[in-house]
Amino acid sequence: MNKPLTDVELLRRLVAFDSTSCYSNRPIVEFILDYVDDARVRVIQNESNENDKMNLLLAIGPNAPNENEGLILSGHMDVVPANEPEWRTDPFTLAEAEETYIGRGTSDMKGFLALAINRFRTCINKKLTKPLVLLLTFDEEVGLLGAQHFVKTWQNEIMLPQSAIIGEPTSLRIVRMHKGHLTMRLMTRGLPAHSSLPHLGSSAIEPMARIITALAGFRETFEAERNDYSAFFPDTAGPTFNMGTIEGGSAINVIPDRCTLGLGVRLLPEMDHEAFPWRLEKELSEQAVGIEY
Repeated sequence: MNKPLTDVELLRRLVAFDSTSCYSNRPIVEFILDYVDDARVRVIQNESNENDKMNLLLAIGPNAPNENEGLILSGHMDVVPANEPEWRTDPFTLAEAEETYIGRGTSDMKGFLALAINRFRTCINKKLTKPLVLLLTFDEEVGLLGAQHFVKTWQNEIMLPQSAIIGEPTSLRIVRMHKGHLTMRLMTRGLPAHSSLPHLGSSAIEPMARIITALAGFRETFEAERNDYSAFFPDTAGPTFNMGTIEGGSAINVIPDRCTLGLGVRLLPEMDHEAFPWRLEKELSEQAVGIEY
């Protein structure tokens, strides 16, 4: 193996990779593979459908005979763009100020990656009685795409432990679980015409306004729901529902032919995400003429 790096040195190297989600993550993957290169490490490169990105799974110790043994350390390698005008340093060069490390992804989540990779590397020389797995994913920041791809394509080459530590920054508080995230788009269609001849057209925005009013009432009822997991979310004990974006029309003097509403829904564990769209359709059955899912 290559010479070990301190946690800060490794963090500096990881931050230096511009692993923004819009780019291939192969450079950072190749660096990690080189850093932990050892015959005792079992390596699986789980490539994306486009072959430009990959999830990386590294395992040491025995292959678990059942899922109750061992531990997974998991995090994502991608970062969000560093386009904020407030940057006073190069976002891809680790800087330090007042005992704080500054750089794109330092907290979310290359700091965890540095710690996890170094702990993993240290354990290579130990006689582990249970497996230790590093699972590093791509495109978390744009919709958990890497994790979804891993779940869909995993062929059970290595028995994975059931216990996992996910390195998302939580202010050093343990988070036992998280709500699910469901995104939807509702669309109303109209008939375009010049605004001087409204009888020739039909606005798509007006029915969307009625839908938004109906959804506001639905949200109050929906967010009041509780189940056995509500106690784990003291700030928002129920599911949440957000009307996040709306877009419609092309010009003030044109009757809009379509309007689109973007929804974000965070469901409690064990709530049926597949049934939710049908539930929403039922709620909107009287107002939702022309909605496309």
